[in-house]
Amino acid sequence: MALVEKPDPKKKLIMAVIIDALLVAAGGAVFLMTNSIIWLIMALVAGAVISTPLLLSAARDMKEQSNASG
Repeated sequence: MALVEKPDPKKKLIMAVIIDALLVAAGGAVFLMTNSIIWLIMALVAGAVISTPLLLSAARDMKEQSNASG
């Protein structure tokens, strides 16, 4: 049976940051076009909803790595 390598937790953190940045940028652009703050709020909420599982998974993986190393 071959061992399957888990993705690096830092890659998950970087992916979460990129997703948040893209959503906030899109929300900011639509806010500037429509002058309605709801778009920015929706972008922030969507970013939090999408990236929270990635952040929790990365934190759990880092904790497992630190427990395994010592």
